[in-house]
Amino acid sequence: MNKTKRYPASIVFSYLILSSLWVLFSDLAVESLSNDLREHALAQTVKGLVFIILTSALLWVMVRKNNRDLESANDLDSVTGLHSPSVFYRYLNKRLKNSQASDHYVLFLLDIDNFKSVADQIGFENTNSFLKDIARSIELPIEHQPLSSRVHSDGFACLVKLNHTEHIESYIALVHRRFNQCAYRYDIHATCCIGAALFPSDGNNAKQLMASATHALTEAKKSKDTIEFHDPKLTELERQRQEMVQELRKAIDDKAIDIVFQPKFNIESRLVAGVEVLSRWTHERYGVVSPDIFVALAEENYFCRDLTTLVLEKTASQLRANGLLGNELNSVSVNISAVELNSVDDMNHLDEYLRKDPEFARLLCLEITETAILKDIDQCAIAVQKLKKQGVSFSIDDFGVGYTSFGIFSKLDVDEIKVDRSYISGLEDDYRSRAITSGIIDIARGFGISVVAEGVENAQQLSILKTLNCEQAQGYYLGYPMPYKQLKESLTSEIEPCSTT
Repeated sequence: MNKTKRYPASIVFSYLILSSLWVLFSDLAVESLSNDLREHALAQTVKGLVFIILTSALLWVMVRKNNRDLESANDLDSVTGLHSPSVFYRYLNKRLKNSQASDHYVLFLLDIDNFKSVADQIGFENTNSFLKDIARSIELPIEHQPLSSRVHSDGFACLVKLNHTEHIESYIALVHRRFNQCAYRYDIHATCCIGAALFPSDGNNAKQLMASATHALTEAKKSKDTIEFHDPKLTELERQRQEMVQELRKAIDDKAIDIVFQPKFNIESRLVAGVEVLSRWTHERYGVVSPDIFVALAEENYFCRDLTTLVLEKTASQLRANGLLGNELNSVSVNISAVELNSVDDMNHLDEYLRKDPEFARLLCLEITETAILKDIDQCAIAVQKLKKQGVSFSIDDFGVGYTSFGIFSKLDVDEIKVDRSYISGLEDDYRSRAITSGIIDIARGFGISVVAEGVENAQQLSILKTLNCEQAQGYYLGYPMPYKQLKESLTSEIEPCSTT
């Protein structure tokens, strides 16, 4: 029984119980207290008045409670649990009035593009779940509790207090990414526009700030999937970022991402043990873009799968065309993001792709980056085992930094770890770095896992690694990333220091 039916029933039931008890016991009390007709009549009158007072009080209490419940229900959106627009505006006004001179707030409005089309795609129940996820995504875990509202069917508002104004752009970009994550989970092509305004620079009260944010949203909605700030400088920075995302998407579609190969050497034999494939993007205006930037953009906008597929295609094609695949080269490492490992669809796509090229799959080593953000480690372990059946091996990149720990060995069946360059750079004069590196090597060997030292830059580091029984090394001292044309010469050469000039 829903609340609208249950509450009237409770009023009727309470009245029935009270009146029945009153009739039963009040008549007995009157009869026992008086035998005089006049006194009896007076007692009956008093009894009736008391009954009216008691029932009126009961009804007043219950009606007042009902009104409070209704007000509370109207204060919250029934789907998302966020504040209603009227309550949001009241709290917004109060919070800004009570702010200090040094306080900085950002008010952003988020509007889902083509919401009706999205709702038609996934149905009523999934739409409500999608809206709930968006509500959770805009209330990011930050130091100060945000104030949020669902202002209309496809729109949200949120006021956030930030300690530093320079964090505002990155915060709004994070909100946009989290919306994309929600859409990705529901396997729908949904985008949103965000308009943002800053307090007090874009408005020193609730009315002005809301007007500025609304104006920014109106500008954003002229182009879908856009972020606009009322401050034109911030808008220009965001426009450049979005432009780079679109150009990266086009570069991947046009196969304009290049690859280079950095050799890994066996320290004992001093011969090439394999190569790591690195992607390169040369932008027509910005020049060479760091992989740290464009790979992150691909991950944030959920086309890292396409980037990985392109790198795999080019790697297999170039090595096979030059007679290197499986002949002089028996290990090829390619980075795979934790974002892809978290996605069942992405891993199934990779599995299907590699089944078409079993020779390449047997030589492929996938280097997992950012293991700390693996969401469902059991699901990831299943995906790893599925690919290992094709002969694919797995490596943990940048081991020893962040939250990567030895516990990963008991969860993921990895074949190799790469000791982060931050430890290798301190081998010569930092006993802690040497002790940590030695410990990592010993424990990994106990698990039967190979160890590669990253970022080797001089002969002394290489010599220390040899005494620590590290198996492989790579770095600029041993070999720079190179195109496939130079790779063949390196495969038949022993370790030779690279020129630093």
